[in-house]
Amino acid sequence: MKILIVTAFPTEGAGSGALITTQAESYIKNGHEVEIITANNRTNFKKIPGVTYCLVPFTKEGDDPEIIEGQLPFNYFMFTTHTESTANFWNATNEEVELYCNKFREIIGREVKRFKPDIIHGQHNWITTNICSEFGLPVVVTVHGTDLMGYQRSLGEIEQIKAEMADNPSAERKAELQKALKKYEFYVDSAKKSAHNSLSAIVISEHQKELFQGLFPEEKEKAILIKNGYNPEKFHVMDSVDKDTLFDSLVTNATPDGKLPKEYDKLVLFVGKFADFKGIDVMLDAAKIYEEQGKAEGMDIMTIIVGSGALDEPLRKQAKELNLQNTHFVGRKGPDVICPLQNLADVSLIPSRNEPFGLVVIEGTACGHPVIGTNAGGIPDIMNTTGKVIKKEPYTEQDAKDDSILKPVEGTDSTYKTPLGYLVPMEDAKSLANATMRILEGKDTFDNKEIAEYTLNTYSQDVITKGLIDLFQNAIDSYK
Repeated sequence: MKILIVTAFPTEGAGSGALITTQAESYIKNGHEVEIITANNRTNFKKIPGVTYCLVPFTKEGDDPEIIEGQLPFNYFMFTTHTESTANFWNATNEEVELYCNKFREIIGREVKRFKPDIIHGQHNWITTNICSEFGLPVVVTVHGTDLMGYQRSLGEIEQIKAEMADNPSAERKAELQKALKKYEFYVDSAKKSAHNSLSAIVISEHQKELFQGLFPEEKEKAILIKNGYNPEKFHVMDSVDKDTLFDSLVTNATPDGKLPKEYDKLVLFVGKFADFKGIDVMLDAAKIYEEQGKAEGMDIMTIIVGSGALDEPLRKQAKELNLQNTHFVGRKGPDVICPLQNLADVSLIPSRNEPFGLVVIEGTACGHPVIGTNAGGIPDIMNTTGKVIKKEPYTEQDAKDDSILKPVEGTDSTYKTPLGYLVPMEDAKSLANATMRILEGKDTFDNKEIAEYTLNTYSQDVITKGLIDLFQNAIDSYK
């Protein structure tokens, strides 16, 4: 099968890019041909052997951007932020959006003629997937979550603009509002057409399925749940880790010489891009609590934060204001560094406010340690393997009599233990810190070998790929 993957974002630096890479590796391994059309502002990004890459070129912000033939005079747009772009759909001008669409249309059309794919796999229910449907080929879209956030935001912006226009603004302001209205209506229309013209809409969690069906009720039958997978060759239990060499390769902001301390009792890890919905600010507040509690108990707890993005400076400032003594920002890293760190870590934290799936959850559990995530978005879909229901409302005495409802951890009313770790409420640094200490103090134990084996058997990309290929084949057959 010849599969053309189209993404408006780079194939590294964010969860959707990591997923595309993992899927493409699996497709190649299983004998399929793959081309990826991807936005980027540089040509030297990592590429998978055997995969054809076609760049939609943009211009990097800052000094000395790479000169790429045919590049657009602005950076690629994001829904939130990216490690190498602060440009986003919300600040784009109508003229930039038109140039953006024309460039993707030009390149997708050219590659459809050259590559002659059997199917197009569009990433995100948004502008580029809508463009994919213009070329007379079957299209399947993966809904990643930030696209649904973008659709909801666009609907909200339209309401606000119409309300302001009803107040009879000045002629100048009215002209500005009309331009903004045109842009947001275009976003909404593109998302609706993307959903309508795609033969299937892959959703990555039950939460995302419900949200997609609520936002696009006419297309609700198209929603098919296929969870994200990971590459076991990149994330796995390691027999040993050369901690000294690993730590020597990292630079921290929190020591005078920039070197990570090699002596500690327990290690807490965060991996992810620095976007608001990741909740890193809440994690830093939690680190203040568990650092001090650990110190009082004679336990030296080190926290390593892997990632980067637009919030890098304010997060580092917050850590300094909190006077965190052993919390280290080490920058963005690849799996070759993240995997050994995850093998050293006692626990990973995922404090997200809205996590469509939570790929970093399974990457952590694949390396054989428990995870603490917020009870929101797609995270409970992964972590709640108990077969019991976790209530969204406060736990009651009546619930205690119902064996189908999972009981919260003793002494709490909203922290839940599962075989893979803990689920805690959003925006709750204290609960996050308390759950972290329960693991570090050994109050609750987890079977790390079982955690890794469950993840391998459930989320290995080769397991997921079979379902994807079957879906693609069905789409091809139904399109003929």
